Amino acid sequence: MMNILPVRQSGESSPALVLMHFLGGSAREWDEVRARLDGKYRCVAIDLPGFGDAAEIPGYTVAEMADSVALTLRALGLDRYVLVGHSMSGKVAAVLARRFADGLLHTGELEGLVLVAPSPASPEPIPDDKRATMLDAFSPLEAPGQPKDGDLSRASRYVSKNESRVMPPEVQHRAVEDVLRMGRAAWRAWLESGSREDWSARVGRLSLPALIVAGEKDTSLGAEQQEKLTLPHFADGKLVVVRDCGHLIPMEKPAELAALLEEFMSGLKPKLVPEEYLRFLESDRVSPKTREVALARIPDPVGPSVFTSEEYATLRAVLARVVPQELGEEIDLAARLDKQLAAGKGDGWRYAVLPGDAQAYKIGLQTLDDLSRELHGPPFAALAFAHQEALLASIAEMQPAAPQMARWFEDLRADAAAIYMSHPATLARAGYSGFGVGGAETPHRGFVQIGVGDVEGWEPRALERK
Repeated sequence: MMNILPVRQSGESSPALVLMHFLGGSAREWDEVRARLDGKYRCVAIDLPGFGDAAEIPGYTVAEMADSVALTLRALGLDRYVLVGHSMSGKVAAVLARRFADGLLHTGELEGLVLVAPSPASPEPIPDDKRATMLDAFSPLEAPGQPKDGDLSRASRYVSKNESRVMPPEVQHRAVEDVLRMGRAAWRAWLESGSREDWSARVGRLSLPALIVAGEKDTSLGAEQQEKLTLPHFADGKLVVVRDCGHLIPMEKPAELAALLEEFMSGLKPKLVPEEYLRFLESDRVSPKTREVALARIPDPVGPSVFTSEEYATLRAVLARVVPQELGEEIDLAARLDKQLAAGKGDGWRYAVLPGDAQAYKIGLQTLDDLSRELHGPPFAALAFAHQEALLASIAEMQPAAPQMARWFEDLRADAAAIYMSHPATLARAGYSGFGVGGAETPHRGFVQIGVGDVEGWEPRALERK
């Protein structure tokens, strides 16, 4: 069942933040956060079916809520957006992200997810006694709009038990008011079935950038639960804990949450791997292990770990000459090489004239800078491109006069080429589909069309160069 849902909007810039609320809440829970982001981002806060101004709108299963949100996104015509799900709506956001990854959402470009104390894709771990108490708290009304005796105190207790600090009176009053005006059938549907729905296998592992936010004092869906149940679904996920905060983070700590949203939005980068290729990686043409390895290569590692800042700058400059890349399409080779060296991973052998890989790189980069200063004055990273090219060409030709530098530079070129060629962005540009033959737990399928230039329907297409 699909319905266009009521929204509260502010701002105009893209990508937009699509904000969804907790069980018993409404779009109004985001008012303080939206006020802090005013003029910076377009914010679209949505009332989910059964809550807020959508209290009379049906459709309370996770799939039905996702359907209505998708319809609303299409009606809004958002070209680029980030989904922000709080508590209950975190599960809905994850389902929508899977639909987008599978090419089934038919909206604009979903650029990332922010999940605030989210209900996980798996069944939410609500103790039986707590679930029973919550079900008893708000039984169906005998007449619409006429709360029962004790509803006000029960709504106040529900809100206060989910916060770890006292909210401003007007914010708490608004939250209680939202609980009282919700559809009781929606409340019961979530507790009896929605929260128990298991979407974990269907959501799988997603490559979208994701920020998971947990309240330090959240006793229901805190950091431990998020690390165990939510973070594993995201290859490019990060968990942040908000100090001195419970479950109602948008109302308890709006300034801190707004700052986290700003940081996340400013860190979004153009996608190097197109959606068509991501769908191929996530299809049953690709074995689970191959998929896991490929998706793990997409996020940029945090570095450096092995190198000093000066060595890292030199490494970046060398790699830019060894593997020139198009502006805006750069794969961070230096960060990946640093991560590889820090993990002690390599190709399993080395030249006898060289020390271990990490030490060889550090000595090689330091020697390169010494040569640069001796010949030109500044370090290698500050040289003109022509001087960099000439110096590297001379090092490649040093064998046998200086075998260590020549062999090290040979290793660097091999490492750089391997990292670049194995990145899914490079594979996507080439339309590479050679590992799309199934594997463990997936059907074993070969190629049927084997003529020169033949492309099967499931194969990703090579990207057209600009």
